[in-house]
Amino acid sequence: MTIDGVGGERDREWRAALGVWRPPHKVGDWASPAMWRLLQLAVDEPVLRALFPWTSMNELHVSATGDFRDYRSESFPAIAASVSGFVVMAHPWGLEHGVLETSDPAASLACMVRLMEDRLPGP
Repeated sequence: MTIDGVGGERDREWRAALGVWRPPHKVGDWASPAMWRLLQLAVDEPVLRALFPWTSMNELHVSATGDFRDYRSESFPAIAASVSGFVVMAHPWGLEHGVLETSDPAASLACMVRLMEDRLPGP
């Protein structure tokens, strides 16, 4: 996990997301361990680090604007994490829009990035 502390608002949001899901996890907490594994890898993915993260329940989302309420205009995919693995979902999110189910968080992130290639904001 690489956050050098010199970044701006996006880095602060990534640090905050990591802080929310950081161990120790409570007994019976089925979402936090998987989200923690996912976020540790996501923070090192340059495409994702260029965006703002936000989490909802057991899902990782990203936003170009930093306003999670603006999700209808941003068609980025999301990843749901659970004890059995990870599901990459196309927008609009939901298991009916599942693109990949895997036990490998790195594979789920790679899939998410591939799906985002034509949706990323310009420089």
